[in-house]
Amino acid sequence: MVWIYISESLLYLCFSLLMGSFILQFIPERLKPKISIPKRLIQLSVLGIIFFSAAPVIRIILFLYEDIGLMLTMQNVLGGFGVGKAWNVTVILALFFYLFVSLFPVLKSKVLAGISLAFTFIFLLALGWASHAASLTEWSGFVVHSLHFLAVTVWVGILLIVGWCSKNQENWLSYLKWFTPLAIGCFLTIMGTGIYLMTLVIDVNEYGDAWMLPYGQALLLKHLTIIPVLFFAFINGFWIRRKLQRQEQINPIPWLKFESILLYFTFVSTAVLGQQEPPHSIEITFGGSGSSAVFDYFYSGIIDPSMHVQFGLNTISTMFFIVAIIFMWLILYSFRKKAPASVSFFMGMFCILSLYLGLIASIQ
Repeated sequence: MVWIYISESLLYLCFSLLMGSFILQFIPERLKPKISIPKRLIQLSVLGIIFFSAAPVIRIILFLYEDIGLMLTMQNVLGGFGVGKAWNVTVILALFFYLFVSLFPVLKSKVLAGISLAFTFIFLLALGWASHAASLTEWSGFVVHSLHFLAVTVWVGILLIVGWCSKNQENWLSYLKWFTPLAIGCFLTIMGTGIYLMTLVIDVNEYGDAWMLPYGQALLLKHLTIIPVLFFAFINGFWIRRKLQRQEQINPIPWLKFESILLYFTFVSTAVLGQQEPPHSIEITFGGSGSSAVFDYFYSGIIDPSMHVQFGLNTISTMFFIVAIIFMWLILYSFRKKAPASVSFFMGMFCILSLYLGLIASIQ
């Protein structure tokens, strides 16, 4: 299963790189630092969409082929399953797109960048079409999932390209003026659409109960990884801006790079989440796939599919929450003391771990 988690998270990365690269072509030079995007990066991202989007198709084929044979299973999955049809469309379009970005200077013309952005958007819609949310509703799941993924790729994509492809810090204040409100808008969209998508799968009142299952554990970790991202977003969007306005010496690029790495972890947790069995019914899902191995390890009580997870503070959970708050403070303190961005990054990792252990320890 690890291979499918890796391929899914790399698929999200490819989408983000394409989205960020082409959107930045429409931003005037005076509103962004000098950016150099290798054409090879664009080509590899397109090829990555072809190969990594095949993982769910391969998984279904491997699950079914023993009963009716490999060739017949491939025909059925590619022609009859939504995920198979979506991959067919993706491959055909991606081959045209690869030739397009290889033959034309897509990073030097706004018209060509606009066509490339349209291609990327169509791929994104194909991914939304193949999503679990789309299969549960007539159209709303497809629309909301696509909007959710669009907001993610716009935010992360611009962050990745500016963070890793910038050649200097020129125009950084101008860049922050437009990117900060855009990032806030993307974050609010991700929150709103994310809550809707979650309600398609689980009852919000059973959020804690779902922690017994692999899906609930992945969902919890995804939510926890957002917390240090918010601290880095505050540093990059507001604190560094204030320092630059005061003409203090600071290099914002390493901080942007580590924020993008933190955001990539949300991709990984999303990839894990997307491959788990959705718990429309906690008891039925528990009976079919059993409880989460991680939950089994940390929870000392007897796990029953009909039980309701209750929370309450105790000495151990309180200690973990205090430690988590200390690590949150250290993220900001490290920046204030001009420590390397890597120090705050690891404080963020420890913060996630402490919060997780605190929540698990608070289960009664």
